[in-house]
This record gives sequence, structure tokens and C-alpha cells, in this order.
Amino acid sequence: MVKSSRIYLLSTFGVAASATDVLVPKHLPFRYLLRDAYAYSLEPVWTEDYISSNLTRNLMNVIADITGKPPAFRVGGTTGDLTYYHPELNVSAVALPNTTVTNTFNISNAWFEQWSIYFPEGTDFLYTLNLRDNSSAWQNAVQEAAAAHSVLGDKLKLFEIGNEIDHFINKGWRPPTWDVTMYIQQWRNISDQIVQSPWYKAADHHPKFQAAVFADPPWVPDQQDEIDDFDIINLTRAGLTEHEKIDTYSVHLYPQSTCDTARWYRLSLDLLSNHSVLWHNVSQYIPQVAAADKAGIPLVFGETNSASCSGRSGISDTFGAALWSVDYVLLAASIGMPKVYFHLGANAEYSSFVPLPYEHKNESLQAGIRSLYYGHYFIAHVLASEKQQRIAQLPTANTSDFSGYAIYSAGNRYHEQLNKVVLIDLQIWNGTQGLSNPSTLSTTDSTYHSAGQRPVREVSVTTCWPAGTRLGVIRLQAPGTNAKSEISVSGVRFDPQTGAQIGALKTEEIVVGGDGRACLEMQAAEAVLLHIK
Repeated sequence: MVKSSRIYLLSTFGVAASATDVLVPKHLPFRYLLRDAYAYSLEPVWTEDYISSNLTRNLMNVIADITGKPPAFRVGGTTGDLTYYHPELNVSAVALPNTTVTNTFNISNAWFEQWSIYFPEGTDFLYTLNLRDNSSAWQNAVQEAAAAHSVLGDKLKLFEIGNEIDHFINKGWRPPTWDVTMYIQQWRNISDQIVQSPWYKAADHHPKFQAAVFADPPWVPDQQDEIDDFDIINLTRAGLTEHEKIDTYSVHLYPQSTCDTARWYRLSLDLLSNHSVLWHNVSQYIPQVAAADKAGIPLVFGETNSASCSGRSGISDTFGAALWSVDYVLLAASIGMPKVYFHLGANAEYSSFVPLPYEHKNESLQAGIRSLYYGHYFIAHVLASEKQQRIAQLPTANTSDFSGYAIYSAGNRYHEQLNKVVLIDLQIWNGTQGLSNPSTLSTTDSTYHSAGQRPVREVSVTTCWPAGTRLGVIRLQAPGTNAKSEISVSGVRFDPQTGAQIGALKTEEIVVGGDGRACLEMQAAEAVLLHIK
């Protein structure tokens, strides 16, 4: 376990520092770490908002410049199953009655064209087809697929067929007998029509499918009582393992919720920014990953964020959420879930950035950048590598308020080169600065501040790095867990209106000592990346 009980000297911050010893063993079980492990899921009805200014494009270009690969975008969500294709529509899209409360979302080719040309070159797209409408032999979904490919071409990597299909009984979209077997029959009906279409057969690069798209976690009962069998274990056991079609399986995870009064009252930033709670949430998928691995098809978190039903300001838009997102992506990758899609909605309180000003809960909010994006910018430096990277959890950095990961570069068959170490301090420290952000609700600005001085850790990391190895240190920092602004990554910030980078990355340097240890200080509520220079 992490040793953090000793108090022994004054740190450079002028406060007593606790000692934390971290050991990076020579051999750890590791998994692949993708350059685009941090991805986005964009609600279809809000797509036009996100491409209405340069903000989204600029922020995605920043990530691409670091990692060499733009974040993937899933255009899907609840309104995916409310979408209807109308080739004759003389505008790009129409939401009825409106984008805030949508019952029907009508689209044309122009809608695909708008976002096809907007995002950085190399962006991979996933598009969710309407599974709800099962009339006319699924012609709407089949036509959607053809239209999407006719515009997006090779940019279109994956289709989903339906969103959160384990909620279809609860929504009244399927009968009480709806189960995995029925889902597979309908999934194959649609997918077979698509892959047998002339356009699909003629394509140089065929889009594949992301199957499952389940909402309810394994340890949580489904929203309907009649059937509780929608999971990857049952899906693969029932035979939905067609490698020629399926590229990935998808599940959704929201650790908290604003969807009903009972769960709204349980919302807590302390629970979100807590590694033990995150481990509890993510580890329930280990058997699901095992089933996916057995089928030879990766499992991903296809839609997620801090709290379902659009999040909650004061939790979802704080620095604590940024630290949580870094821990989340790396933890998921370390158990074999290589990609995490963070959901976006232009009026959602959990969105990483907001493209346009809007009225919300009697406040006029500005376009801007929220804390989660800074988490993405930090983790981009973790993901960046010319070689394939692998990741492992560190057993000695695994408590409620501290976590750590080892990142390896691929070597030969018998050797992995330790390249980076990520450490995340998740202690709750509520400061007095950076409490407001004009893109967030002012009524949720923190009024509670931690007493005394901000705690500091003296961290000693023992690795296989030889003495004298020079390490760069990149820090994700803010005035406190409750901060909504004044967040930075080693001095870098971003203009909230344009997304332009402000300041240059100023990495510190430390040197590995003769005993193989790298020593550094960390404030409470901070993440650091150590990397070989």
C-alpha cells in the first residue's frame, strides 16, 4: 500500500510534507494505450452548435498536434434513435419540437456535409443509426448508413445500431420480451442489409460496427424488471462475435446521475474525485472485458461523463472532474478498455467546452472552456508517442486519494521500456481562487473552502531507470478541487473564446538518483507526468 503517514520536513511550499513511496515493479500486467484513448461522443441534435464556431476545431487541433491523432468523434446518443433521414429536406437538419426537448430529428445529406468538413484531417467518425424505428424493414437506418458513407467516405469508421438498447422496454420502444436474442436478430437484419448494399461492396474501406451499446452497468439492475441479460457475457455467449463486421463492443457508464430526485441528492464531488470509487465503478467491467477478449473484440466506454442527464454544475465542471477524467481514461485502458468517449451537449453542464453562449437556468452563459478539457490536454502528453505504448496500474499508488500508472514503449518481444509515470493526487482541497467561469452556472460557484494550508506530498518513485536519467515533469494544476478556472498544464492555458493556446509548456526537470529514485513534490489535487527527456 502507499505509505503516506510520515511527516518529516518542510516542503518548498512551506508546509509539512507527507512521504509517499511508489514502486514501479519490473514486471506488471499491461494493456495497449491508444493515442486517441480520450474520445468524444456528440449528441446528434447538438452537432450544428459545436461546429458553429472555430472553438471545437481549434481545441481538437491542439490535441492532434500533441498526439499525432485527432480525437475520435461518436455522433450518437439519445437522439440517434429519434433521427430520420430525408433526402429531400432543403435544410441540413430540423429538431422537433426543439433541440432542448427533441421527439424527432430530421436530417439530410447537408447535415453530414457540415461536420464532415469541419473536424481536423484524420478524425475518425462513429455514427449511430436509428434502431427504434423498425418499420419498413429498417429502411430508415439503412438509408442513414448509405447517406453517412456517401458524404463521410473513409472518415466513417464505425456504425452503431441503436443507443442504450437495454432501455428500450422502459421507453416503450420494444415489448417486455425484448432480450439479447431479439436484439441480435434485429442487429443482424440491419447490418446484413448494409453490408450487402452495392455502395458497401464497392467501398475501398468498409465501415464496421460497434455493437452492444448497453447503458446499465453489470452490478446495477436494468431499468425494466422483466429481463436483465443485456451484457457482454451474454451477448458473446449468444454468438454476436462476427469479426468481419464488429470492430468493438460498447458500454456506457455514468457514475452519478441527475435524472431523478433520489440520485440528484446523492451527487458529490468528493465521490467523483475518489480513486477507490472509480475503481469500484470500473472494475465491475473486468468480467465483461474478459468475455470481449475471448471473442477477440475490444470493449470500450462508448459514452460517459460525470453524471447522467447532462451533469451538474459545481461537480461536473470543476477541477476535481478533470482529475477524475485523467484517472478514468488511464484506469479503463489498464483493464483492457482502450477508449473512453466523453459525451457532449451544447447545453449540458458536463460538457468539456461550450461553442456558443446560451440561456440556462435563468443565467446567460458564455461560450468557453471548462475543466475537463484541461484534463484532456494533460493526458494528450501521456498518450503521445511514436511507438505503441502500453499501460499498467501501479499497486503502490492505489488508494482513495492517490493513483498511479506506468507507461511503456514497445520494445522487442521480451522487453518493454518504461517511458512515463503518471501520478494523480485526488485529495479534496477547496481553494479560494478560480471559483467562477462565465461558461458555467454562477449559482454553483463554491462557497466552502478548506482550512489551513494546502497539503503537500514528498513522492519518491523507485523505477528501473538508471541513475542520472533526466526526467521532465508536466503538471495539471488548479487553485483547488472546486476550481472552475485558473487551471493550467505546466503554464499552458487556453483562450476561452477561440481555443488559442496561451503560454508555452514549461516542464520541470528532475534527475534519477543513485538509488534509482526520482523524487518530487505534489500538492493536494494535482496530477503529474514524469517522462524521459
